[in-house]
Amino acid sequence: MPYKSEKIPLQPNQDRRRKLTEEQKDEILRIYESGVCGMRPLAKQFGVSRTTIQIIVRPDRAARIKQRIKDHWRDYRPSNEEWAEIMREHRHYKQSLYVKGELKEVEENGIPEKDS
Repeated sequence: MPYKSEKIPLQPNQDRRRKLTEEQKDEILRIYESGVCGMRPLAKQFGVSRTTIQIIVRPDRAARIKQRIKDHWRDYRPSNEEWAEIMREHRHYKQSLYVKGELKEVEENGIPEKDS
């Protein structure tokens, strides 16, 4: 039986995929342009891939990188077993948030339901 939490979207602060703020992007660009640090150390420092740093510091290459991923998406796709494990872990994470009361159901109008 599926978890009730599967249909509830995560809030931005609960989403564990790494995202950079505009301030962090500006800082990456400033550090890279100063010549103090290369792309790999910046990627390690901010916890993202080198490709993400490339897209930030060389926006002209962003279209080429996106096209390569589009052309070679099979190279980046996890196997069925890996994908099943990823989804299983994600469902358990959402369920744990739901049990703790940190995951709020959203009504049809997009506003979180009020606690009774």
